Amino acid sequence: MTRPVNPETIAERVQEFGAVLQVRKNRIAVKTDPGRLHDAITTIQAVLGFDRLITISTVDRGGTFELLYHLIGPHRIIVSLAVDIPRTRPVMPTMSDLLPPAGIYERQIHDLFGIVFEGHPDLTRVVLNEDWPAGEYPMRKDWKPDPGHFYGGIKTEEELKCQK
Repeated sequence: MTRPVNPETIAERVQEFGAVLQVRKNRIAVKTDPGRLHDAITTIQAVLGFDRLITISTVDRGGTFELLYHLIGPHRIIVSLAVDIPRTRPVMPTMSDLLPPAGIYERQIHDLFGIVFEGHPDLTRVVLNEDWPAGEYPMRKDWKPDPGHFYGGIKTEEELKCQK
């Protein structure tokens, strides 16, 4: 007899990849290491049937970036796999080989946060315009626009003050 699939049984299975942070009615959050994320995704795809990526969200925590990979399976339960990467070396292995939709999200994150996804087949710009200054990532908490640069419609604080 197979065990029923519920958040608790899924949490038991994924805890080998890291700390289970939260188990709710239809959601599980797990903190893992960047080097274990590939194996974690492979396992939850093959064993638990979580085969659809909802999104990848990114949070600038100051000294680190937290990436959250949100997957859903046939049981309508969401598993969020969280990893932290250092701001001083914002590099993460790509998950686009396992989850093809990850490719577009990783390109957006690269554009807006400057995180490099090693092994990604095409990290060209997708959100920011082609003449956006290299090394400027507008979703980082410490980003300050250069008042002398035109950002394709993004107004600086000085320009916004002049409008008042």
